[in-house]
Amino acid sequence: MLARAAVGLGSLALTGCYGSADRREAIHTLRNALDMGVPLIDTADHYAAGAVERMIREAVSGEPGDGTLISTRGGLRFARDGALIGVDGSPGYLRRACEESLRRLGRGHIDVYYLAGVDPRVPLEESLGVLADLVEEGKIRSIGLSRVSAEQLRRAHAAFPVGALAVEYSLMERRAERELLPAARELGVQVVACRPLGRGLLTGRVASAEAFGSGDVRRGQDRFQADRLRRQAWRLRAAGEVATGMSAGLTRLALAWLLSRQDGVVPVPSTRHGLHLEMNVTSARLTVGPAESERLEACFPVGWDEKESADGRLGGGDQ
Repeated sequence: MLARAAVGLGSLALTGCYGSADRREAIHTLRNALDMGVPLIDTADHYAAGAVERMIREAVSGEPGDGTLISTRGGLRFARDGALIGVDGSPGYLRRACEESLRRLGRGHIDVYYLAGVDPRVPLEESLGVLADLVEEGKIRSIGLSRVSAEQLRRAHAAFPVGALAVEYSLMERRAERELLPAARELGVQVVACRPLGRGLLTGRVASAEAFGSGDVRRGQDRFQADRLRRQAWRLRAAGEVATGMSAGLTRLALAWLLSRQDGVVPVPSTRHGLHLEMNVTSARLTVGPAESERLEACFPVGWDEKESADGRLGGGDQ
């Protein structure tokens, strides 16, 4: 994986699920990421039914330079209407999914290939076995895991070295700090922080779910409903004051905080706008010291939202 912590680029926003996405603008943003030396472009085979992988192919035009890695995910099955059927960790399905991603990406290998979830019908070691075979064949450089427990991470790593763990992790969502992140640190597994801006809440620009367009998936999520937003408004204001004291915006502070938490954390905020991409990348220049960390801890301590949350288990597949 990567030798240092840095801000990558997620690609969920390119699907249009956070508002309409123009294909030409999306490809332009991907090319800007390469020009800026963004170390990781992160996607999944099911994003827009494979269309995002094809966009990456067009933007990259072959093997990316300057050390930019490409990661994608496989192992989820969807119905024709786009509804999630479930996880399929069978060796045959994973091999086909990986090879189809390679064709869409137009590459000879995938730098990091994530198992998108654990199939309860298939032993985890069996799913890892086919990914290990793909490593031996040169089609995968590193194996990643998503939506796993600390125990599953340890089991997988014992079967074959795991290079990366994708997990929802942000200033607002810190449950991974209890077991998953210590396990990753112990095993030397790099952490890729998905949803590092709380799907937009940590930008300081989200006032209510009604502000989103009709096709925005966030409209129906509990974390964006008016009563919950009112209850947490003081936390965002207080965190914003910390950012102001550092002559920075809340977005940059939230990403810089992640970079300060653990060696090798790679946040992958998703955006379709070049200006937002540039702002995200420059977060690496912001230093969060002990005083700022203490104030942010008071705003969002571990477990602050567990009594309120209705969003379910820790995510890892989406940015």
